[in-house]
Amino acid sequence: MPSINFPMPSPEHVDVPMSDGATLSVLRYAASGGGPAPAVVVMTPYRKEALMHAELLQVPIREGYEVLIADVRGIGGSSGPYHGILAPREVDDGVELLAWAASQPFCDGRTALIGGSYSGLNQLLIAARRPESLRCIAPWIAPIDFYRDMWKRGGIPSHTAWGARAFLASQRAETRRRGLRNFYGEIVGEDFDGDVFHRSTPDLSAIEVPALFLGGWYDYFLRGTVRGFQQVTCPKRLVVGPWSHDPFLSDEQRGELAAWLNHWLRGEGPDPSAEGSNVRLSCVGTDGWETRGDFPEAGDIAWFRWRPAEAELPVPIVPALAATPMPPPSNVDPMVDLVTESGMRMWGETTVFELPAAEAPARLLGPVGLRAVVRADDGEGGCEDFDAHARLSIVRPDGQVVPVTEGRLRASHRAVDDGRSARDEAGGIVVPWHAHTHADPVEPGVPVTLHVEIYPVHLRLAGGDRLRVGLTLVRADESAAPAQAVLLPDTTVSLPAAPAVSAVPAVSAVSARSAGRDG
Repeated sequence: MPSINFPMPSPEHVDVPMSDGATLSVLRYAASGGGPAPAVVVMTPYRKEALMHAELLQVPIREGYEVLIADVRGIGGSSGPYHGILAPREVDDGVELLAWAASQPFCDGRTALIGGSYSGLNQLLIAARRPESLRCIAPWIAPIDFYRDMWKRGGIPSHTAWGARAFLASQRAETRRRGLRNFYGEIVGEDFDGDVFHRSTPDLSAIEVPALFLGGWYDYFLRGTVRGFQQVTCPKRLVVGPWSHDPFLSDEQRGELAAWLNHWLRGEGPDPSAEGSNVRLSCVGTDGWETRGDFPEAGDIAWFRWRPAEAELPVPIVPALAATPMPPPSNVDPMVDLVTESGMRMWGETTVFELPAAEAPARLLGPVGLRAVVRADDGEGGCEDFDAHARLSIVRPDGQVVPVTEGRLRASHRAVDDGRSARDEAGGIVVPWHAHTHADPVEPGVPVTLHVEIYPVHLRLAGGDRLRVGLTLVRADESAAPAQAVLLPDTTVSLPAAPAVSAVPAVSAVSARSAGRDG
Protein backbone atom coordinates (compact mmCIF):
# COMPACT_ATOMS: atom_id res chain seq x y z
CA MET A 1 0.00 0.00 0.00
CA PRO A 2 1.13 3.62 -0.47
CA SER A 3 3.43 4.87 2.23
CA ILE A 4 3.81 8.60 1.55
CA ASN A 5 4.49 9.80 5.05
CA PHE A 6 5.24 13.47 4.57
CA PRO A 7 3.65 16.31 2.56
CA MET A 8 4.89 16.41 -1.02
CA PRO A 9 6.09 19.91 -1.96
CA SER A 10 4.52 21.76 -4.87
CA PRO A 11 6.59 21.35 -8.05
CA GLU A 12 7.60 23.95 -10.62
CA HIS A 13 6.75 23.27 -14.28
CA VAL A 14 9.65 23.61 -16.73
CA ASP A 15 9.84 23.08 -20.51
CA VAL A 16 13.24 21.70 -21.55
CA PRO A 17 14.26 22.18 -25.20
CA MET A 18 15.62 19.25 -27.21
CA SER A 19 18.04 19.50 -30.12
CA ASP A 20 15.40 18.61 -32.73
CA GLY A 21 13.00 21.36 -31.65
CA ALA A 22 10.84 19.27 -29.32
CA THR A 23 10.38 20.15 -25.65
CA LEU A 24 10.15 17.86 -22.65
CA SER A 25 7.60 18.82 -20.02
CA VAL A 26 9.22 18.51 -16.58
CA LEU A 27 8.08 18.90 -12.99
CA ARG A 28 10.90 20.15 -10.76
CA TYR A 29 10.84 19.55 -7.01
CA ALA A 30 13.44 21.94 -5.63
CA ALA A 31 15.99 20.72 -3.09
CA SER A 32 14.98 21.58 0.45
CA GLY A 33 18.44 22.53 1.69
CA GLY A 34 19.08 25.50 -0.58
CA GLY A 35 22.06 25.87 -2.87
CA PRO A 36 23.04 23.61 -5.75
CA ALA A 37 22.37 19.90 -5.20
CA PRO A 38 22.59 16.72 -7.30
CA ALA A 39 19.60 16.18 -9.57
CA VAL A 40 17.67 12.87 -9.54
CA VAL A 41 15.75 12.34 -12.78
CA VAL A 42 12.81 10.13 -13.87
CA MET A 43 11.48 9.83 -17.44
CA THR A 44 8.02 8.30 -17.74
CA PRO A 45 5.37 7.47 -20.36
CA TYR A 46 2.72 7.35 -17.61
CA ARG A 47 2.13 11.11 -17.23
CA LYS A 48 4.40 12.88 -14.79
CA GLU A 49 1.44 14.22 -12.77
CA ALA A 50 0.18 10.72 -11.87
CA LEU A 51 -0.06 10.18 -8.14
CA MET A 52 1.64 6.78 -8.39
CA HIS A 53 4.97 8.56 -8.96
CA ALA A 54 4.84 10.20 -5.53
CA GLU A 55 5.68 6.87 -3.90
CA LEU A 56 9.07 6.82 -5.64
CA LEU A 57 9.78 10.55 -5.75
CA GLN A 58 9.36 10.97 -1.99
CA VAL A 59 12.67 9.15 -1.43
CA PRO A 60 15.01 11.62 -3.19
CA ILE A 61 12.83 14.60 -2.17
CA ARG A 62 13.10 13.60 1.49
CA GLU A 63 16.87 13.19 1.10
CA GLY A 64 17.21 16.79 -0.12
CA TYR A 65 17.93 16.29 -3.83
CA GLU A 66 16.71 18.24 -6.81
CA VAL A 67 14.11 15.94 -8.36
CA LEU A 68 12.93 16.13 -11.97
CA ILE A 69 10.23 14.00 -13.57
CA ALA A 70 9.61 14.33 -17.30
CA ASP A 71 6.99 13.09 -19.74
CA VAL A 72 8.71 11.25 -22.58
CA ARG A 73 8.33 12.96 -25.95
CA GLY A 74 4.87 12.95 -27.46
CA ILE A 75 3.23 12.18 -24.10
CA GLY A 76 1.33 14.66 -21.92
CA GLY A 77 3.01 18.04 -21.98
CA SER A 78 6.04 16.92 -24.02
CA SER A 79 6.01 17.76 -27.71
CA GLY A 80 7.83 16.35 -30.71
CA PRO A 81 7.11 13.51 -33.11
CA TYR A 82 6.74 10.11 -31.47
CA HIS A 83 9.18 7.56 -32.91
CA GLY A 84 8.09 4.43 -31.03
CA ILE A 85 8.50 2.84 -27.62
CA LEU A 86 12.00 3.52 -26.23
CA ALA A 87 13.20 4.51 -29.69
CA PRO A 88 16.75 5.89 -30.08
CA ARG A 89 15.38 9.46 -30.25
CA GLU A 90 13.78 8.99 -26.83
CA VAL A 91 17.14 7.84 -25.47
CA ASP A 92 18.74 10.93 -27.04
CA ASP A 93 16.20 13.01 -25.13
CA GLY A 94 17.31 11.39 -21.88
CA VAL A 95 20.95 12.20 -22.53
CA GLU A 96 20.05 15.80 -23.37
CA LEU A 97 17.80 16.16 -20.32
CA LEU A 98 20.66 15.10 -18.04
CA ALA A 99 23.02 17.58 -19.72
CA TRP A 100 20.44 20.36 -19.31
CA ALA A 101 19.87 19.52 -15.64
CA ALA A 102 23.60 19.44 -14.87
CA SER A 103 24.01 22.91 -16.39
CA GLN A 104 21.29 24.58 -14.32
CA PRO A 105 22.12 26.81 -11.34
CA PHE A 106 20.13 24.54 -9.02
CA CYS A 107 22.30 21.52 -9.84
CA ASP A 108 25.89 20.91 -8.69
CA GLY A 109 26.69 19.07 -11.95
CA ARG A 110 25.88 15.54 -10.74
CA THR A 111 22.84 13.58 -11.83
CA ALA A 112 21.23 10.18 -11.20
CA LEU A 113 18.42 8.22 -12.86
CA ILE A 114 15.77 6.26 -10.95
CA GLY A 115 12.47 4.61 -11.80
CA GLY A 116 10.74 1.31 -12.34
CA SER A 117 9.61 -0.89 -15.21
CA TYR A 118 9.68 1.21 -18.42
CA SER A 119 11.53 3.91 -16.48
CA GLY A 120 14.07 1.28 -15.44
CA LEU A 121 14.81 0.09 -18.97
CA ASN A 122 15.23 3.64 -20.23
CA GLN A 123 17.85 4.20 -17.51
CA LEU A 124 19.91 1.32 -18.90
CA LEU A 125 19.60 2.62 -22.46
CA ILE A 126 20.62 6.14 -21.39
CA ALA A 127 23.47 4.95 -19.16
CA ALA A 128 24.90 2.94 -22.07
CA ARG A 129 25.40 6.32 -23.83
CA ARG A 130 27.64 7.37 -20.90
CA PRO A 131 26.27 10.88 -20.17
CA GLU A 132 28.97 13.03 -18.60
CA SER A 133 26.99 14.12 -15.53
CA LEU A 134 25.49 10.72 -14.68
CA ARG A 135 26.79 9.24 -11.42
CA CYS A 136 24.49 6.25 -10.80
CA ILE A 137 21.27 4.53 -11.85
CA ALA A 138 18.67 2.49 -9.97
CA PRO A 139 16.48 0.38 -12.29
CA TRP A 140 13.60 -1.08 -10.28
CA ILE A 141 11.45 -4.04 -11.45
CA ALA A 142 12.89 -3.44 -14.91
CA PRO A 143 13.30 -5.57 -18.04
CA ILE A 144 16.61 -5.69 -19.89
CA ASP A 145 15.53 -7.41 -23.12
CA PHE A 146 12.87 -5.68 -25.21
CA TYR A 147 11.78 -9.01 -26.73
CA ARG A 148 12.36 -11.73 -24.09
CA ASP A 149 11.42 -9.73 -20.99
CA MET A 150 9.06 -7.03 -22.10
CA TRP A 151 6.80 -8.07 -24.95
CA LYS A 152 7.37 -11.71 -25.98
CA ARG A 153 8.18 -13.79 -22.92
CA GLY A 154 8.81 -17.30 -24.20
CA GLY A 155 7.93 -16.12 -27.72
CA ILE A 156 4.34 -15.50 -26.56
CA PRO A 157 2.83 -11.97 -26.73
CA SER A 158 2.96 -10.39 -23.26
CA HIS A 159 1.42 -7.23 -21.77
CA THR A 160 -0.83 -6.87 -24.81
CA ALA A 161 -3.12 -4.34 -23.08
CA TRP A 162 -0.23 -1.98 -22.29
CA GLY A 163 -0.34 -0.07 -25.57
CA ALA A 164 -4.01 0.81 -25.35
CA ARG A 165 -3.67 2.05 -21.77
CA ALA A 166 -0.50 4.06 -22.40
CA PHE A 167 -1.28 5.68 -25.74
CA LEU A 168 -4.96 6.41 -25.21
CA ALA A 169 -3.85 8.45 -22.18
CA SER A 170 -1.08 10.25 -24.07
CA GLN A 171 -3.21 13.40 -24.63
CA ARG A 172 -1.81 13.82 -28.15
CA ALA A 173 -3.70 12.61 -31.22
CA GLU A 174 -0.63 11.95 -33.37
CA THR A 175 1.06 9.98 -30.58
CA ARG A 176 -2.09 7.90 -30.17
CA ARG A 177 -2.04 7.01 -33.85
CA ARG A 178 1.70 6.39 -34.11
CA GLY A 179 2.00 4.69 -30.75
CA LEU A 180 -0.87 2.25 -31.28
CA ARG A 181 0.43 1.47 -34.77
CA ASN A 182 3.95 0.88 -33.46
CA PHE A 183 2.82 -1.26 -30.52
CA TYR A 184 0.19 -3.47 -32.12
CA GLY A 185 1.63 -3.52 -35.64
CA GLU A 186 5.39 -3.66 -35.14
CA ILE A 187 5.76 -5.18 -31.65
CA VAL A 188 2.77 -7.35 -30.78
CA GLY A 189 2.28 -8.23 -34.45
CA GLU A 190 5.91 -9.29 -35.01
CA ASP A 191 6.55 -12.88 -34.01
CA PHE A 192 10.35 -12.95 -34.04
CA ASP A 193 13.25 -11.09 -32.50
CA GLY A 194 14.79 -8.53 -34.83
CA ASP A 195 15.75 -4.89 -35.39
CA VAL A 196 12.60 -3.40 -33.84
CA PHE A 197 13.49 -5.18 -30.58
CA HIS A 198 17.28 -4.87 -30.79
CA ARG A 199 17.22 -1.08 -30.99
CA SER A 200 15.54 -0.86 -27.58
CA THR A 201 17.62 -3.54 -25.84
CA PRO A 202 20.56 -1.94 -23.96
CA ASP A 203 24.21 -2.83 -24.41
CA LEU A 204 24.86 -3.66 -20.77
CA SER A 205 28.63 -3.92 -21.36
CA ALA A 206 28.69 -0.19 -22.15
CA ILE A 207 27.35 0.87 -18.73
CA GLU A 208 30.07 2.26 -16.46
CA VAL A 209 28.13 4.05 -13.72
CA PRO A 210 27.07 2.12 -10.59
CA ALA A 211 23.75 0.29 -10.99
CA LEU A 212 21.31 -0.78 -8.28
CA PHE A 213 18.99 -3.57 -9.48
CA LEU A 214 15.84 -3.79 -7.34
CA GLY A 215 13.46 -6.66 -8.07
CA GLY A 216 10.81 -8.94 -6.63
CA TRP A 217 10.37 -12.70 -6.56
CA TYR A 218 6.82 -12.21 -7.90
CA ASP A 219 7.70 -9.61 -10.53
CA TYR A 220 7.18 -10.50 -14.18
CA PHE A 221 10.52 -8.80 -15.02
CA LEU A 222 12.55 -10.77 -12.44
CA ARG A 223 14.52 -12.46 -15.21
CA GLY A 224 15.73 -9.03 -16.37
CA THR A 225 16.64 -7.92 -12.85
CA VAL A 226 18.86 -10.94 -12.19
CA ARG A 227 20.40 -11.13 -15.65
CA GLY A 228 21.05 -7.39 -15.68
CA PHE A 229 22.97 -7.64 -12.42
CA GLN A 230 24.93 -10.64 -13.67
CA GLN A 231 25.85 -9.07 -17.00
CA VAL A 232 26.94 -5.52 -16.13
CA THR A 233 30.58 -5.00 -15.19
CA CYS A 234 30.13 -1.66 -13.41
CA PRO A 235 29.86 -1.35 -9.61
CA LYS A 236 26.53 -2.99 -8.84
CA ARG A 237 24.08 -4.18 -6.23
CA LEU A 238 21.15 -6.62 -6.38
CA VAL A 239 18.21 -6.61 -3.98
CA VAL A 240 15.31 -9.03 -4.50
CA GLY A 241 12.46 -9.10 -2.00
CA PRO A 242 8.91 -10.48 -1.61
CA TRP A 243 7.51 -7.96 -4.10
CA SER A 244 5.60 -7.96 -7.36
CA HIS A 245 5.19 -5.36 -10.11
CA ASP A 246 3.39 -2.58 -8.28
CA PRO A 247 4.30 1.08 -7.64
CA PHE A 248 4.47 0.84 -3.85
CA LEU A 249 7.82 0.77 -2.08
CA SER A 250 8.56 -1.17 1.08
CA ASP A 251 10.77 0.13 3.87
CA GLU A 252 13.61 -2.04 2.50
CA GLN A 253 13.29 -0.55 -0.98
CA ARG A 254 13.18 3.04 0.27
CA GLY A 255 16.19 2.43 2.48
CA GLU A 256 18.18 0.79 -0.31
CA LEU A 257 17.43 3.59 -2.76
CA ALA A 258 18.28 6.35 -0.28
CA ALA A 259 21.57 4.70 0.70
CA TRP A 260 22.48 4.18 -2.96
CA LEU A 261 21.87 7.81 -3.93
CA ASN A 262 23.57 9.19 -0.85
CA HIS A 263 26.72 7.15 -1.43
CA TRP A 264 27.20 7.85 -5.13
CA LEU A 265 25.98 11.46 -5.15
CA ARG A 266 27.36 12.62 -1.78
CA GLY A 267 29.96 10.07 -0.75
CA GLU A 268 28.00 9.13 2.37
CA GLY A 269 27.92 5.70 3.99
CA PRO A 270 29.73 2.48 3.11
CA ASP A 271 30.01 1.34 -0.48
CA PRO A 272 26.79 -0.62 -1.19
CA SER A 273 28.44 -2.31 -4.17
CA ALA A 274 31.33 -3.75 -2.14
CA GLU A 275 32.24 -7.26 -3.26
CA GLY A 276 31.11 -9.98 -0.92
CA SER A 277 28.05 -8.14 0.33
CA ASN A 278 26.40 -6.57 -2.73
CA VAL A 279 23.54 -9.08 -3.06
CA ARG A 280 20.61 -9.06 -0.62
CA LEU A 281 17.85 -11.60 -1.03
CA SER A 282 14.69 -12.35 0.90
CA CYS A 283 13.69 -16.01 1.20
CA VAL A 284 10.18 -17.18 0.29
CA GLY A 285 8.81 -19.23 3.15
CA THR A 286 10.58 -17.18 5.83
CA ASP A 287 10.77 -13.58 7.01
CA GLY A 288 14.54 -13.61 6.66
CA TRP A 289 17.05 -11.97 4.35
CA GLU A 290 20.45 -13.17 3.20
CA THR A 291 23.46 -11.06 2.23
CA ARG A 292 25.74 -12.62 -0.36
CA GLY A 293 28.53 -11.74 -2.75
CA ASP A 294 26.78 -13.03 -5.86
CA PHE A 295 23.69 -14.51 -7.43
CA PRO A 296 24.75 -18.05 -8.29
CA GLU A 297 25.53 -18.85 -11.91
CA ALA A 298 24.22 -22.14 -13.30
CA GLY A 299 27.68 -23.68 -13.32
CA ASP A 300 28.10 -23.03 -9.58
CA ILE A 301 24.84 -24.70 -8.51
CA ALA A 302 24.39 -28.23 -7.23
CA TRP A 303 21.47 -29.35 -9.38
CA PHE A 304 18.97 -32.03 -8.44
CA ARG A 305 17.09 -33.55 -11.33
CA TRP A 306 13.50 -34.68 -10.88
CA ARG A 307 11.64 -36.85 -13.40
CA PRO A 308 7.95 -36.07 -12.88
CA ALA A 309 6.54 -38.62 -15.32
CA GLU A 310 7.57 -42.24 -14.79
CA ALA A 311 5.49 -43.33 -17.80
CA GLU A 312 3.77 -41.64 -20.73
CA LEU A 313 1.20 -39.23 -19.30
CA PRO A 314 -1.73 -37.79 -21.32
CA VAL A 315 -1.94 -33.99 -21.13
CA PRO A 316 -4.76 -31.98 -22.75
CA ILE A 317 -4.05 -29.12 -25.16
CA VAL A 318 -6.79 -26.62 -24.33
CA PRO A 319 -8.14 -24.23 -26.99
CA ALA A 320 -7.49 -21.05 -24.96
CA LEU A 321 -5.84 -19.97 -21.72
CA ALA A 322 -9.24 -18.78 -20.55
CA ALA A 323 -10.47 -22.39 -20.76
CA THR A 324 -8.20 -23.56 -17.93
CA PRO A 325 -9.30 -24.12 -14.31
CA MET A 326 -9.16 -21.26 -11.83
CA PRO A 327 -5.56 -20.45 -10.83
CA PRO A 328 -4.45 -21.08 -7.25
CA PRO A 329 -4.81 -18.05 -4.94
CA SER A 330 -1.80 -15.73 -5.07
CA ASN A 331 -0.45 -13.09 -2.71
CA VAL A 332 -0.12 -10.76 -5.73
CA ASP A 333 -2.93 -8.27 -6.38
CA PRO A 334 -4.70 -9.50 -9.56
CA MET A 335 -4.66 -5.97 -10.95
CA VAL A 336 -0.87 -6.22 -11.30
CA ASP A 337 -1.40 -8.73 -14.11
CA LEU A 338 -4.81 -7.69 -15.41
CA VAL A 339 -3.88 -4.06 -16.06
CA THR A 340 -1.45 -5.01 -18.85
CA GLU A 341 -2.55 -8.61 -19.55
CA SER A 342 0.88 -9.77 -18.41
CA GLY A 343 0.24 -13.45 -19.06
CA MET A 344 1.32 -14.46 -15.55
CA ARG A 345 -0.70 -15.98 -12.69
CA MET A 346 -4.10 -15.66 -14.40
CA TRP A 347 -4.19 -19.23 -15.69
CA GLY A 348 -5.03 -22.58 -14.16
CA GLU A 349 -3.08 -25.82 -14.21
CA THR A 350 -4.50 -28.78 -16.15
CA THR A 351 -1.82 -31.20 -14.89
CA VAL A 352 0.29 -31.12 -11.72
CA PHE A 353 3.29 -33.07 -10.44
CA GLU A 354 4.46 -33.19 -6.83
CA LEU A 355 7.58 -34.28 -5.03
CA PRO A 356 7.18 -36.23 -1.80
CA ALA A 357 7.07 -34.13 1.35
CA ALA A 358 10.41 -32.78 2.53
CA GLU A 359 11.71 -34.80 5.47
CA ALA A 360 13.91 -31.91 6.67
CA PRO A 361 14.16 -28.17 5.92
CA ALA A 362 15.67 -27.43 2.50
CA ARG A 363 16.51 -24.29 0.56
CA LEU A 364 16.60 -23.57 -3.18
CA LEU A 365 18.40 -20.63 -4.81
CA GLY A 366 18.69 -20.03 -8.53
CA PRO A 367 16.77 -20.64 -11.75
CA VAL A 368 14.57 -23.69 -12.21
CA GLY A 369 14.96 -25.71 -15.40
CA LEU A 370 12.09 -27.56 -17.09
CA ARG A 371 12.88 -29.91 -19.97
CA ALA A 372 9.48 -31.02 -21.22
CA VAL A 373 9.44 -33.77 -23.83
CA VAL A 374 6.01 -33.69 -25.46
CA ARG A 375 4.35 -35.56 -28.28
CA ALA A 376 1.27 -33.92 -29.77
CA ASP A 377 -1.57 -36.21 -30.82
CA ASP A 378 -1.62 -37.14 -34.52
CA GLY A 379 -5.35 -37.84 -34.49
CA GLU A 380 -8.22 -35.73 -35.79
CA GLY A 381 -7.47 -32.94 -33.31
CA GLY A 382 -3.78 -32.76 -34.21
CA CYS A 383 -1.96 -29.58 -33.17
CA GLU A 384 0.79 -27.78 -35.10
CA ASP A 385 1.79 -25.36 -32.34
CA PHE A 386 1.05 -24.82 -28.66
CA ASP A 387 2.17 -22.73 -25.70
CA ALA A 388 3.55 -24.46 -22.61
CA HIS A 389 2.88 -22.69 -19.29
CA ALA A 390 4.65 -23.97 -16.15
CA ARG A 391 4.31 -22.91 -12.51
CA LEU A 392 6.34 -23.86 -9.43
CA SER A 393 4.46 -23.84 -6.11
CA ILE A 394 4.92 -24.94 -2.52
CA VAL A 395 2.22 -27.17 -1.06
CA ARG A 396 1.99 -26.86 2.74
CA PRO A 397 1.13 -29.84 4.97
CA ASP A 398 -2.41 -28.47 5.37
CA GLY A 399 -2.88 -28.43 1.58
CA GLN A 400 -2.37 -24.69 1.08
CA VAL A 401 -0.79 -23.99 -2.32
CA VAL A 402 1.70 -21.08 -2.49
CA PRO A 403 2.55 -20.13 -6.10
CA VAL A 404 6.20 -19.07 -6.37
CA THR A 405 7.35 -18.62 -9.96
CA GLU A 406 6.51 -19.35 -13.59
CA GLY A 407 7.89 -19.94 -17.06
CA ARG A 408 6.47 -20.38 -20.54
CA LEU A 409 7.45 -21.16 -24.12
CA ARG A 410 5.79 -21.37 -27.52
CA ALA A 411 6.63 -24.80 -28.93
CA SER A 412 7.52 -23.48 -32.39
CA HIS A 413 10.10 -21.21 -30.74
CA ARG A 414 11.87 -24.12 -29.05
CA ALA A 415 15.21 -23.71 -30.89
CA VAL A 416 17.98 -22.80 -28.44
CA ASP A 417 21.33 -21.12 -28.91
CA ASP A 418 23.68 -23.67 -27.36
CA GLY A 419 26.46 -21.14 -26.92
CA ARG A 420 24.32 -18.76 -24.87
CA SER A 421 22.46 -21.38 -22.81
CA ALA A 422 23.65 -22.28 -19.30
CA ARG A 423 24.23 -25.93 -18.43
CA ASP A 424 24.54 -28.06 -15.33
CA GLU A 425 27.59 -30.15 -14.45
CA ALA A 426 26.29 -33.02 -16.61
CA GLY A 427 25.94 -30.79 -19.67
CA GLY A 428 22.15 -30.47 -19.57
CA ILE A 429 20.55 -27.12 -20.41
CA VAL A 430 19.04 -25.53 -17.31
CA VAL A 431 18.83 -21.87 -18.40
CA PRO A 432 18.03 -21.81 -22.12
CA TRP A 433 18.62 -18.97 -24.54
CA HIS A 434 15.99 -19.17 -27.25
CA ALA A 435 16.83 -17.59 -30.58
CA HIS A 436 13.24 -16.57 -31.43
CA THR A 437 14.25 -16.01 -35.06
CA HIS A 438 12.05 -18.59 -36.80
CA ALA A 439 9.24 -21.07 -36.20
CA ASP A 440 9.65 -24.86 -36.15
CA PRO A 441 6.12 -26.26 -36.43
CA VAL A 442 5.16 -29.18 -34.23
CA GLU A 443 4.75 -32.34 -36.26
CA PRO A 444 1.89 -34.43 -34.83
CA GLY A 445 3.08 -37.74 -33.48
CA VAL A 446 6.72 -36.62 -33.29
CA PRO A 447 8.18 -35.75 -29.83
CA VAL A 448 9.58 -32.24 -29.30
CA THR A 449 11.84 -31.08 -26.47
CA LEU A 450 10.94 -27.78 -24.82
CA HIS A 451 13.49 -26.08 -22.58
CA VAL A 452 11.25 -23.77 -20.55
CA GLU A 453 12.99 -20.97 -18.63
CA ILE A 454 11.37 -20.73 -15.20
CA TYR A 455 12.19 -17.60 -13.21
CA PRO A 456 14.72 -17.81 -10.34
CA VAL A 457 13.72 -18.68 -6.81
CA HIS A 458 15.03 -18.37 -3.28
CA LEU A 459 12.77 -20.45 -1.09
CA ARG A 460 12.81 -22.55 2.02
CA LEU A 461 10.87 -25.77 2.37
CA ALA A 462 9.90 -26.72 5.90
CA GLY A 463 9.51 -30.34 6.90
CA GLY A 464 6.31 -31.66 5.35
CA ASP A 465 6.26 -29.12 2.48
CA ARG A 466 6.06 -30.41 -1.08
CA LEU A 467 7.12 -28.85 -4.38
CA ARG A 468 4.54 -28.81 -7.14
CA VAL A 469 4.97 -28.13 -10.86
CA GLY A 470 1.77 -27.23 -12.69
CA LEU A 471 1.64 -27.54 -16.47
CA THR A 472 -0.86 -26.25 -19.03
CA LEU A 473 -0.66 -26.58 -22.82
CA VAL A 474 -2.67 -24.12 -24.96
CA ARG A 475 -3.18 -24.17 -28.73
CA ALA A 476 -1.14 -21.59 -30.65
CA ASP A 477 -2.13 -22.63 -34.16
CA GLU A 478 -5.29 -21.57 -36.01
CA SER A 479 -7.60 -24.28 -34.68
CA ALA A 480 -9.81 -24.19 -31.61
CA ALA A 481 -10.48 -27.92 -31.53
CA PRO A 482 -9.53 -29.75 -28.32
CA ALA A 483 -6.33 -31.74 -28.76
CA GLN A 484 -4.24 -34.15 -26.77
CA ALA A 485 -0.54 -34.51 -26.05
CA VAL A 486 1.60 -36.96 -24.15
CA LEU A 487 4.29 -35.98 -21.65
CA LEU A 488 7.15 -38.45 -22.03
CA PRO A 489 9.32 -39.94 -19.25
CA ASP A 490 12.41 -38.05 -20.49
CA THR A 491 10.85 -34.89 -19.02
CA THR A 492 12.97 -33.43 -16.18
CA VAL A 493 12.83 -30.57 -13.69
CA SER A 494 16.19 -29.24 -12.47
CA LEU A 495 16.12 -27.77 -8.96
CA PRO A 496 18.89 -25.47 -7.65
CA ALA A 497 20.12 -26.42 -4.17
CA ALA A 498 21.23 -23.34 -2.24
CA PRO A 499 24.87 -23.27 -1.09
CA ALA A 500 25.61 -24.74 2.33
CA VAL A 501 22.38 -26.74 2.28
CA SER A 502 22.92 -30.44 2.74
CA ALA A 503 19.35 -31.66 2.32
CA VAL A 504 16.84 -31.35 -0.49
CA PRO A 505 13.62 -33.29 -0.90
CA ALA A 506 14.05 -36.84 -2.08
CA VAL A 507 13.53 -37.09 -5.83
CA SER A 508 13.31 -40.84 -6.29
CA ALA A 509 9.53 -41.11 -5.91
CA VAL A 510 7.24 -38.81 -7.85
CA SER A 511 3.50 -38.43 -8.14
CA ALA A 512 1.62 -36.95 -11.09
CA ARG A 513 -2.08 -36.30 -11.38
CA SER A 514 -4.67 -34.36 -13.28
CA ALA A 515 -5.45 -31.08 -11.55
CA GLY A 516 -9.10 -31.41 -12.51
CA ARG A 517 -9.44 -34.74 -10.67
CA ASP A 518 -7.35 -34.36 -7.53
CA GLY A 519 -7.16 -30.59 -6.91
